Amino acid sequence: MFDSLTAGLNEDCPYGDITTELLGISGLGKFRFISREDAIISGTPRLKEFFESKKLQVVDCKEAGTPVAKGGVIIEAHGELTTLFKLWRICQTYLTVMSAIATQTHKLVSAAREVNPDIQIVVACRKAHLGMRLDEMRAIQDGGAIYHRNSLSDTILITQNHMRMLDSLPEKLYSMQHKIEFEPSNLEEAFRYASCVDVMLLDHFEAETLKPVVQELRQMNPKLQIGVAGGITLDTVKKFAGFVDLIVLSSVLYAYPLDFTCRIERI
Repeated sequence: MFDSLTAGLNEDCPYGDITTELLGISGLGKFRFISREDAIISGTPRLKEFFESKKLQVVDCKEAGTPVAKGGVIIEAHGELTTLFKLWRICQTYLTVMSAIATQTHKLVSAAREVNPDIQIVVACRKAHLGMRLDEMRAIQDGGAIYHRNSLSDTILITQNHMRMLDSLPEKLYSMQHKIEFEPSNLEEAFRYASCVDVMLLDHFEAETLKPVVQELRQMNPKLQIGVAGGITLDTVKKFAGFVDLIVLSSVLYAYPLDFTCRIERI
């Protein structure tokens, strides 16, 4: 299985750390990763495993999914200074990216649940960065959301591209193991197939237009789960949260990295 931290180390230090070697830095030390802003932490369990695999002793580690205040220590480890200097940059990058996803996800979930405590914020994981899917799925969960479509093999989602290959959906759609999700290209398709599918994902609709549509779809199929997708942001999520079951988005996967720093010292 692909490991992002190992791959990152191999990219960043393929033949050794020639600066630290030139300066003759050696002995024991410690590094601490510190937040320069309030955040929700993600990635620390994986970092702890990685540090220990490199013979570092982890002495402090913030639990994933918990908040950290500006100036707070996220994780601290002790060991050979030569190892610390090889690891700090890639680990800081990993931590800032994972925690940015968790933090932005938490903001969206909190905003939506102010309007609807039962709303599910769902992140489309097939849009995760290549090779980073498992890490980013954990960050999504640390932020309080759930993930949608880990792969093509675990969810049935009939998209507009599928419909271009068909005249219409088969009359009897059935899956024993999976719910059938449908993304209509227009309202006519939504109403036509409302009774045939389990989940209806309405993509790129305005909230004002969508609300009466959702009410009509529920009358046609009271068991239908209805989700909205397409351009949902922190500024717009409350507009939809009051009348749908799911809000599907991927923007949190591209959240701007947080401002973390790493301090290395001798011990």
